[in-house]
Amino acid sequence: MKKGIIISIIGIIFIGITYFGIEMYGFAKGVQENSEKQIEINKTELIVQNDQIGEEALTICKEQFENGIVFQTCLKKYNLFTLKSQNGDIVYKNDNNPAEYILTDFNGDGFLDIKLQFMTNTSGVSELLVFDAELKSFKEIENFSNFPSSFKISGTNLFYSYRRSGCADANWDSDLFYLKENKAIKIGNIHSVECDNENDIGIYIFKVSGNNKKQIKLISIDEKSFENKWKFIENYWSENYRKFE
Repeated sequence: MKKGIIISIIGIIFIGITYFGIEMYGFAKGVQENSEKQIEINKTELIVQNDQIGEEALTICKEQFENGIVFQTCLKKYNLFTLKSQNGDIVYKNDNNPAEYILTDFNGDGFLDIKLQFMTNTSGVSELLVFDAELKSFKEIENFSNFPSSFKISGTNLFYSYRRSGCADANWDSDLFYLKENKAIKIGNIHSVECDNENDIGIYIFKVSGNNKKQIKLISIDEKSFENKWKFIENYWSENYRKFE
């Protein structure tokens, strides 16, 4: 009798342990599944957040100490560029699709200027903020975007630009200019027509004064001696800029 009772008790305990083990297994499995689901949810949320604050959506601000002053530059890529004074006042802003900016001594006066570059169909388009040493602040050159891909002529206060003018870049223009106050002043132009379907193929040189333009030279194009137009532009302006002053 006692032996039967003991066996019954052992059986009940065994069944209870087995049931408890099954329940615990189910609970653990449920926790694991919920945890895995939560991890997947967190991953999804993280992906969404990263997508929402991707590189192009970030506003990156940097405190600068250049030219003896403190200022702040902020760029939200392809959206907004702002320049702030040390006091936090907005000195300049541009929301015309800015891509990046660089600090460079563009005019060669020993002070760093700000060159703001854009993502456009015309390569090399930029805006220029020149540092004014007397006012200890930056000023915008209002029409600088008309002179893309600009370079300084060594030893002068003159610059030249380059822009495409059609026919898959076979036609192009290069302007000679200088900076005065807050404007770029054009004084010369090279207009090259190299497209095969054009009747007036050649390189036309103009002297410019305000809205007046006078042709001073026409250069015929010899393809063998004109393979590098970039070198031609650099050499022509460097050797002939005095004719336009």
